[in-house]
Amino acid sequence: MDEIFKQYGSTIITVLAIIAVIAVIKLVIGNDANSIVYEAFANLIKSFYKDAGGVIPQA
Repeated sequence: MDEIFKQYGSTIITVLAIIAVIAVIKLVIGNDANSIVYEAFANLIKSFYKDAGGVIPQA
């Protein structure tokens, strides 16, 4: 076991770090209408239409 960590320790840490970054991105972005990024973008579009004097499109 010690030999495995000596040879592949940095690779294992790198893989775990990449998986953690992907998990955080997936958590923040999400894939539905309740995600943080979706809500921020929808609010941006709604405020743009409101400030432009146009009709707010319905989702």
